[in-house]
Amino acid sequence: MLKIGNEGHGDHQNIILKPPQMMETNEKKTYAAKETLRLEAFSDGVFAIAITLLILEIHVPEATADETLLEAIAHEWASFIAFLIGFFTLLVCWINHHYMFSVIHKSNSRLLLVNGFKLLVVSVTPFATALLAKNIQTTWQPSAVSLYCFNFALMGSAMTSIWLYAKRKGFIQMKSEKQLNVATRYYVFASILSTSIWLVSYINVACSLVLFCLMFVIYVFPEKMVTWQTARNNGKELSVETNADERLPAHNEPMHKTVQS
Repeated sequence: MLKIGNEGHGDHQNIILKPPQMMETNEKKTYAAKETLRLEAFSDGVFAIAITLLILEIHVPEATADETLLEAIAHEWASFIAFLIGFFTLLVCWINHHYMFSVIHKSNSRLLLVNGFKLLVVSVTPFATALLAKNIQTTWQPSAVSLYCFNFALMGSAMTSIWLYAKRKGFIQMKSEKQLNVATRYYVFASILSTSIWLVSYINVACSLVLFCLMFVIYVFPEKMVTWQTARNNGKELSVETNADERLPAHNEPMHKTVQS
């Protein structure tokens, strides 16, 4: 880095010349950061549109002389339940997408494609939700539930794919290697649990709903879960090391006695 100018006189300004290599490095960093931000902005737009489309399946009741407004709204209870399920599905998915790209600092065309697959599943979610709402308490209910759970399984698989690809390419920057490993297990488990929900839906709808709620609880606060699990693992390692240190004098004691005799 070269500095030109006279510091002793106020009339002259210092001019800093950066070597070409440093300028290229800064340009690459800026370009990578912009690409990640554009990816997040585009994804946020898709999430926003998908969540907005969910409410369109709840129809405004028409006034009749036979029932009150509250009774007419109560008749739409299936649509409200499906709306809440779809809304929280997309909300938790967006929360994890936001967390992942808070630590993913680079991107390339392949990561955009993997993220595009996730957005494809997000775009299909309003249709799966509408199908679920219209077929509750009908003969098609089991198939509608399984189809929605299949969409949910694809959502979990897409989330896992984004994380694993970014990790393999070295796009992720976290505080430590241990925290990175914890986050990787966390997102691999997402695809396992979501696929299990889909398979269980063919056997017992109630059990799949319980697993559905469990997954919401596990993944609604990803940053806290990763931090807590990392601290928990560090505490276990510290406990093991402490126990090992406490056992060392007991092993060394017979050796001292032998030397003294």
